[in-house]
Amino acid sequence: MITREADYCIRTILHLSRPEHRHQPVAVDELAQDMIIPAPFLRKILAKLIDAGLITSHRGRNGGLTLKGEPEKISLLDILRLTDGKGLLLNRCLGTDGICAHQETCSVHGAMTKLQDVMESHLQAITFDQLI
Repeated sequence: MITREADYCIRTILHLSRPEHRHQPVAVDELAQDMIIPAPFLRKILAKLIDAGLITSHRGRNGGLTLKGEPEKISLLDILRLTDGKGLLLNRCLGTDGICAHQETCSVHGAMTKLQDVMESHLQAITFDQLI
């Protein structure tokens, strides 16, 4: 399941990817209102997006936020991994090696690994320019 944080990050990147916002900073309060995201929570996730190099914060009177990269180079998988990498796992055995004692002999593990790979491949193929 996609967490609320991941959903807000996706919506923030999507909003900043729109042509009308690509070269004009969007104020944090305006973004919170437009995207219906509580401002305190938005500020928390913005720090994560800035640290990851996905958005830039501009200070001053006409300051705000802009997308740092190109929407076609940012995928849904990038955002989901940034916000909740473990939440993407179909099963916990696909995360940390050795977490399951049956990992080497489990007949389900191989099938789950293939499904995990397919899901991640599809999420990597979906970029924000496609979602606009």
